[in-house]
Amino acid sequence: MSSQHFVLTGATSGVGLSLLKLLLQQKVRVTVLVRSPQKLTALKNKDEDNLLQIIECDLLNMDDINGLHQYFQNTTITGLIYSAGMGYFKSISDHSAQEITDTYNLNVVHFNLLFKVLQPHLATKATIVGIGSQASHITQAYAAHYGASKAAFNQLLNALRLEHPNYHVMVVNTGPIDTAFHQKADPSLTYAQKYQSIMLDADTLAKDIINGIIWKKTEINKPYWMNVLLKFYNLAPRTFERLLPKLFKNKQ
Repeated sequence: MSSQHFVLTGATSGVGLSLLKLLLQQKVRVTVLVRSPQKLTALKNKDEDNLLQIIECDLLNMDDINGLHQYFQNTTITGLIYSAGMGYFKSISDHSAQEITDTYNLNVVHFNLLFKVLQPHLATKATIVGIGSQASHITQAYAAHYGASKAAFNQLLNALRLEHPNYHVMVVNTGPIDTAFHQKADPSLTYAQKYQSIMLDADTLAKDIINGIIWKKTEINKPYWMNVLLKFYNLAPRTFERLLPKLFKNKQ
């Protein structure tokens, strides 16, 4: 992968940060789009090979996204990893209008805008990776907008693969990951505490994603057992919800 150039979002924490470190270790040139560049100052200072480019970009700001053209005019992008995402674990009625808008914009709409801006600079056989969620395959109370946005993101990436078969498009559907995401999604940490025992490790997941890129996988589902159970759930989802309602209320 040493001759490649990846664009990465969500790189200041969690899986995105783990991916950034692995890519740099493999001598991949990485351009990160971050709202707070200072969070990567320490990592940039260790970048002896000058592989890391940091661009200040708020992915909730359309003007920031549209202005990215200037940074890629004379370069080819061989990979795009969209690791940015957000969500709130609260009831539908408790979401503010801003929270709803931000969730769909960051998780779905602005990925599409970013892709449109970067597409002229993508290599013919570029890799596009989206960090999705197992929540896209299940209905959950107190996570409706997060799950719906991830389902839409999943559909978008799968359609992109069909429309552009020359690209390697990989969807990564994960269960809960042990990251700072939960502190904003649910400040009470009720969800995080309930599912702590099954949370994925960000560094391990990042290694699986890099291997998926190398082996040209189209989908990664972690943990595997959760994906299997969700396949059974989707055979008769309303029946399972009626018989086992507590399983679908993630904060109870």
